[in-house]
Formats: sequence, structure tokens, C-alpha cells
Amino acid sequence: MTKSTTTRRGALKTLGAGAAAATTMPLWARYTHAQSSAPIKVGFQVHRTGIGAAYGRWYDRTTMAAVQKINDEGGINGRMVEIVAEDDGTDPKRGAEVVEKFANQHGCDIAFGTLFSHVVIGSAPAAGELKLPYFVVSEGHHVASGMLNRYTLQPGITDVKSQVQAMAPYVAGNLGKKVTMVFPDFAFGHDHR
Repeated sequence: MTKSTTTRRGALKTLGAGAAAATTMPLWARYTHAQSSAPIKVGFQVHRTGIGAAYGRWYDRTTMAAVQKINDEGGINGRMVEIVAEDDGTDPKRGAEVVEKFANQHGCDIAFGTLFSHVVIGSAPAAGELKLPYFVVSEGHHVASGMLNRYTLQPGITDVKSQVQAMAPYVAGNLGKKVTMVFPDFAFGHDHR
């Protein structure tokens, strides 16, 4: 059996080599987990026309500003982000067609968008069939309830049912027991009941 001894000189050489490698990390470490340096293609289902056009205009502007900031700071794990925007017309049927275009024509890695619940409900089945992660900003309870599929995600916001349950005691205690609400005749509005 041979006994290996670590000398002071050997330890210093190893530490020096490690320090030299660490100084070059910003050059190569960003790509260690990424499978490629190709841009991340994000399908943006935007309401440019239809009843959601006013929202779509601002979603478009904030999306482009956020992507500009991300790319200016080096992207995500060293990969730039590329937005592929398509107008869904705030229409469920057109929304499903847009999701299919993201997967089949544009080769998007993920899709995100829509605020209006009827478009989410119309588009989610296509995302599930195509196994395309679909991030939505709709506040309807349909996503949180599990009504859709595992590829449809609602990150970072609450749903209407939770908001109503949180506010109802305050409204009943301070404003009165009879309340009238005007809401749209689709899932988002129905969740207010």
C-alpha cells in the first residue's frame, strides 16, 4: 500500500489552477446547463384586435421592454430571448390556431399570453395536445381549479375566486349585504358569482 502525501506546493498549484478557472467562469459557465446557445423562442399570444386590444397594447409594450432588458443583461443562462408575437383577435378559436402556429410553424419553446378567460379556455387544449408549456395571465379560476391541463400554467397572480372570497367579508361587513356587479358573460365573469 502506497501512502500519498499532499505537499504544500501541490496544494497551492491546485488552488491556483482552480482560481484561474474561476476567473474565466463568466465566459463559459452560462452555457454549462443550456443545451444550446440558440435563442429561447417564446410565443406571445397577444390581443391586438377584438375586445382585448386595449390590454394587448400594454402587454405588448411591457413584454418587449422586459425582453430588451433580459437580452441587454445577457439573456437567460446566456441564451437570448426571441419573442414571436401573434394576434389572437381576443377570440377562442383564433387563440387555439395561434398556439398551434407557435408549436408547428415557429418552433417556440413556450407560449404565454392571454388575459381573457374565454381565449385561455379555447387555447389550452391545443397547448396540451402539443405539449407546449402555456403561461397565461388570466385571473379566472379555471386554471387554478385544474379544469384545463398540466401544460397550462398561471404564474404569480391570484384567481378571481380567491379575490372574491377574500373581499366578501369586508364588503358584507362594511358596505352592505346586497351587492350588484356587472361582469362579462364568460369564465372570468362567472367566477365572480
